[in-house]
Formats: sequence, C-alpha cells, structure tokens
Amino acid sequence: MLSYMYFKSVYDKKFDKWSLISDLLIRKAIFYDDEELEGDAMIPVTSRAEKLMSNKYFRKLLVNEITSAKKSITGISADNLKHLYVQQGLDKYALNNLSSGRWYIRAKAVQELTIMDMHEFVEQICLYTDDKNDLVRMEAQSALVHFNGFDGLHFLDTVTYPISNWQQIKLLQQLSNVSPSQIDMSPWFKSANSTVIVFALKLARTYQRFDLYYDIVSCLDHSDPTVRYEAIHCLKDIYTDETSDDLISRFLHEILKNQLAMIKVMETVGTDKDLLFLLDLLTYENDEIKIHAARALVQSNKDGMISLEKYSREENQSIKEIVMHIKGEIAA
Repeated sequence: MLSYMYFKSVYDKKFDKWSLISDLLIRKAIFYDDEELEGDAMIPVTSRAEKLMSNKYFRKLLVNEITSAKKSITGISADNLKHLYVQQGLDKYALNNLSSGRWYIRAKAVQELTIMDMHEFVEQICLYTDDKNDLVRMEAQSALVHFNGFDGLHFLDTVTYPISNWQQIKLLQQLSNVSPSQIDMSPWFKSANSTVIVFALKLARTYQRFDLYYDIVSCLDHSDPTVRYEAIHCLKDIYTDETSDDLISRFLHEILKNQLAMIKVMETVGTDKDLLFLLDLLTYENDEIKIHAARALVQSNKDGMISLEKYSREENQSIKEIVMHIKGEIAA
C-alpha cells in the first residue's frame, strides 16, 4: 500500500506539472495575435514543452485539452489552436493512429481530426466509412458530413454495413446545420443495403424532394418491410393525385403494421374517390384497421362523417362505438 501511495503521489505531481504546461500552451495559443501567425510564423513553445512532445502520455493530455477547448470556441482563437496542433505535429500522430489495430484508437483519431477541422485528411478518413467496427464507421461518416455537408453523403454509394437508427438521426441533425443541396439521391434507392434506402427516404421526406416521388413509390415493392414502412411514411409528405391508388393497390399484400401506416397516410392523401375502399375496411375483423379506416374516412372526405354514420346504421351496428370514438376525437 505504501509503495502504491508513493508511486501515485509521484504520478499525480507529474500530471499536475503537465497540466500546467498544457494549460499555458493553450492559453498562449488562444490569445495569440493573429497577425503574427501569417506565413510560417510559430506560436512560441517552451523548451520543456518541446521535450515533452515525445512523451505519448503528455501528448494524449495535450490533445484532450486542445480538442476540448476547440469544441467550445470559434473564430481566431479556434484557428490558433489548430495552428498549434499542426505546428507540434499532433495531426501526424492522429493520422498514424488511423491504421491502428485497436478500434477505439481509430475512432478517437477520426474524432480528433474532425474536431480540429483537418480537411486535408478527408480522403484518409473516407476509407473508414465502411469499417467493420460500428463506432469507427459512425465517426468517419459523421466526419465526412462535417467537412463536406451533403456532398459528404457519397459514402452511401458504397457502404455495406447497416446504418443504425441512431446514426441516421445524428447525420440528419448534422445536415440541419448546412445549406440544403439537390444532390442526386436516386442511386441510393437502388442500394443493396436496405438501411441506405431507409436513410434516403428520410432525407427525401425531410427536404421535400418531390422530384424523387417515383423512386419513393418503387420502395413500396421492396422485399424489406422496414423499407416499405418508411416509404409509406414518406408519402404522407411527398404525394400526388396517384398516391392513394399506389397505396390501395398494395394494401392486401402488406403486413399489419404497414397496412395501418397506409391507412394513416390516407388521412392526408385520400380523396372522395377512396370512399368505397375505406368503407370496405370497416368490415375487417381487426379493430385497429376499423378505427384507422373510420378516422381516414372522416379526415379525407368532406362527407366522411355522414357516410360513416349511415354505414353504422344500415350495415353494421358494431361500428357505432367507433363512430362515437371518432366524434370524441373531433370534439377534443
């Protein structure tokens, strides 16, 4: 225990000294006069700090503090931090770590280069967008979007591993901070990777890409029910006069979850010509289908409530409870 306490004390003292040296370097960089950094100008670094650069533990500490500071500042101060980072060759160490056999080192290297805005390493980072490790892939894909906006999504052309729902949300959030682009998304709808198609559908819906309508409709015939579900969901916002027919023609062959989604979309895209289809759904045994159909009938037809009440009186008394339920929704 005494030996442990002794070595811990020595390490803590060394760490405190390193932290002080690191803090001084970062402060000096942040408040350095930008005019003095023109050309090959250097931020002054003490001889002690220069010697410590060969120590991987000190470099790790310094990089962590530089990246932490970089994330919270912008403008000239952020540029100065990047200048210090490159000046001390820390970018070269990160680049070398990209080829590490340990996934967490690769992932951290990608994240580090992204935070430090090292655009010159985009091609190297691109190689890891289809890495076998989930986190490495996510960091590399996010990095490309960070550097190139919508153009960074070209990794979707070749990616073979699934893109998780969380990653899709993260990418959409990143893209919300850049100007929209009319990038050609059509090839992604034909991808062998179904998660790429799902993400393309989310992009089309988010950015109102009506020019992709027929690509979206083609996804209604995809073998993956998740792709079909996302396509149905997408058609709620991107639709034409043909949309209800496209949905109705595929209704009988769909799974229940997707059938319910179709009926939900009919609330928006349905018209008077779809009245008979929705009334027919009221004969189904499944109560969810009945309720969804009744709701769609009322929402999509100007005389929908009248038709629903008439049907409940003449054809099926059990629909009365559904009618009362829909009226309650409308009143609320």
